[in-house]
Amino acid sequence: MRKNYPIFLLFIGVLAIGAGMTGCAKKVEQIKKNIVVDAITNGRWIVQSFTDNDTDITSQFAPYEFQFHEDGTVVGYKGVVESPGTWVGDVNALTIFSNFPAANDTIVRLNETWKIINNTYTMVEAKPSNGMRIATLTLVKKP
Repeated sequence: MRKNYPIFLLFIGVLAIGAGMTGCAKKVEQIKKNIVVDAITNGRWIVQSFTDNDTDITSQFAPYEFQFHEDGTVVGYKGVVESPGTWVGDVNALTIFSNFPAANDTIVRLNETWKIINNTYTMVEAKPSNGMRIATLTLVKKP
């Protein structure tokens, strides 16, 4: 069974390795990015909880699964129906931007830059980074 260590613990290990090497800051940054990309793109994600303006809208996402790809694309699946989009992660800012330009009203709620406030390899909890929208999103990897 995989342990759910927070991703930042992996970063600390990478930084400790990098600290012993001179002039390898770019390598350390690339390793950090690779760890995060692997965590995001390895497996499908489901919405465990989603509140928007203090309203629980989790049930609207019950039929959906999301697959993130290394090329910056993401697909929301509802059975055989696909909602394509894009994503960009920022390891240093701990944010992820997602955009589903042609999605339905449910999926379009994910169009945001999300600030990651808690995470493990199999769970991400985030809030909108702009501070103007009151929402909390928790994604978990599908078992």
